[in-house]
Amino acid sequence: MSSAVSRARRALRRRWRRLRYDTRAMQLTRNLAKLVLLLVGLGLAWIVVTGLVAKRDLARLEGRIAAVRNLVAEGRIADARAVARSVPAAAAHIRQLTSGPAWWVAAHVPVLGSPADVVRGTTVAVDRVGSQVVPQLLDVATEVDPASLRSAGDTVRIDNLVRSRPRLTAAAASLARVSDEVGRLPSRTWLGAVDDYRVRFTQELRAIRGYVDAAARVADVLPPMLGRDHPQRVFIGLQNEAEARGTGGLPGAFAIATVNHGVIHFDRFESDSALMPPNPLQQIRTGLDFGTQYDALYGPSLPTTTFADSNVSPDFRYAAQIWAAMWQRTTGQHVDSVIALDPTALANFLAVTGPVSIGPGRGVVSADNVVALTQRDNYALFADNLARKNYLVAILRAVAHRVTSGVGNPVLLVRAASLSAEQQRLLVWNRDDGIEARIRETGFSGALPAGAPPFSGVIVNNAAAGKLDYYLQRSVTYARTGCGPTRDVVATVQLTNDAPASGLPSYVTDRLDTPPPGARPGDSHIILDYYATEGALLQGVTVDRQRATAAVQDVSGFTVARLDVQLPRGRTRQIVLHFTEPPGQGPPVVWRQPGVTPISVQTFSQACS
Repeated sequence: MSSAVSRARRALRRRWRRLRYDTRAMQLTRNLAKLVLLLVGLGLAWIVVTGLVAKRDLARLEGRIAAVRNLVAEGRIADARAVARSVPAAAAHIRQLTSGPAWWVAAHVPVLGSPADVVRGTTVAVDRVGSQVVPQLLDVATEVDPASLRSAGDTVRIDNLVRSRPRLTAAAASLARVSDEVGRLPSRTWLGAVDDYRVRFTQELRAIRGYVDAAARVADVLPPMLGRDHPQRVFIGLQNEAEARGTGGLPGAFAIATVNHGVIHFDRFESDSALMPPNPLQQIRTGLDFGTQYDALYGPSLPTTTFADSNVSPDFRYAAQIWAAMWQRTTGQHVDSVIALDPTALANFLAVTGPVSIGPGRGVVSADNVVALTQRDNYALFADNLARKNYLVAILRAVAHRVTSGVGNPVLLVRAASLSAEQQRLLVWNRDDGIEARIRETGFSGALPAGAPPFSGVIVNNAAAGKLDYYLQRSVTYARTGCGPTRDVVATVQLTNDAPASGLPSYVTDRLDTPPPGARPGDSHIILDYYATEGALLQGVTVDRQRATAAVQDVSGFTVARLDVQLPRGRTRQIVLHFTEPPGQGPPVVWRQPGVTPISVQTFSQACS
């Protein structure tokens, strides 16, 4: 009996000890859980608080960087440096806010931690931009301040450009590394606000990188083009968009300049008559051969032997080589570079320099009137063709000397050149293959992009030889759908002839083609080339909702559909082209052929995962 009781007591004591142990274990577990929850709560609170502070400080930092950028653009380098002094420390502080243990742990939580990962990565990128790139760019801005680059109106200090190139290259490399790091972050998280900021930051980073890359290339190519090594002869052609051509407008007045060690000297100003043989049946034999594809599409216009049709292709490289070859064939003078511009580009420069007198009894040309004077009013002012040509030469001479006279804020002149290049109204070509390759990496080349699917380009050439394209309105709507091995593309092109019913000089309305029956003064004739992605197949085309046909050809890595369009005054023609094309990547590259009125563009591209 006693033995059984003893065993029971021992068993009871063991159960009691286990119970007490289990109770302590449970209490310890609860305490640990509470501690973990407390730490998690504190960590989350820390992330929220520091995240909000970082967001506030990021907004302030973005404001400072924007202020620095604007001050540099205005040429106020000393003020920009003063504002930028606090940028590195502010950027480092933001990085520190998001780099503690709580942020590290949160960033490594699968799925749920992706927003923290993006925030940490982005603030690291911001720190590097603020501590490395901004100081580098300020050093460059000090070196190549446009005010210090121009020692006189017609002289550029080449040495400053040469010294700036290594810093620009270093800044471009820093931005490339930052861009790559940001690109490796998660593309999408469960927190929309983080995704939105990452997108904005990526876009801003891409824009800054583009500017810096372009500046590095310009600093590379400008010194030799400005005659650092030997004098350079430059052909500068003015295009008239009242008669449309592939690169913009009919080539007209032009200048020949010599640049030697940064000093610009204008040798001659000529009308297009200088490159037009007296006998219309004669041609300038340039000896140029651009291949069978070019000849098949543009050969009937005789572009390599006829100055008036030398730029029917939208790719400026062809026109530039033709102009250089024609000048050398005519005069024996070698041309190193070719520049094309149009009256809108002249207006961009005159907006900085102010108006200039054309000459005794010829009035004043300004940013407000140069487009109308050169492409509309001159046909009413001068019945004599020679007098009209001389008038255009006088305008080109006056503006050229005005821009190189030292008048006007040099920073704003640089911005006017950049704006004109963005609008494809200021184009540059160089004979040297190495320099030309670098120019192609900037916005000044006017070369069709290679390997850039998907692509959309509406190109018009005047086929009647009138001057009615001053009144031409153009628009294109590009819609790309489907996510399979091919994608559907519908391009809707509208061409409107807004020429007035009366009051136009006969020189504007006269036609050298064979007009259709019932044609009236003011009716126009357009050759429309639609450039599509390489490998695109035309499935159908309509003109004003009526089935039509188009000639299709491959040219320079593009599929080109050509239509002959009669465009009566006061009418709009709607051309709809339906293609199937390779899948491609990213948004479409849209080519914007310059005109008196810019082309209106709308795009839609279905996103595919």
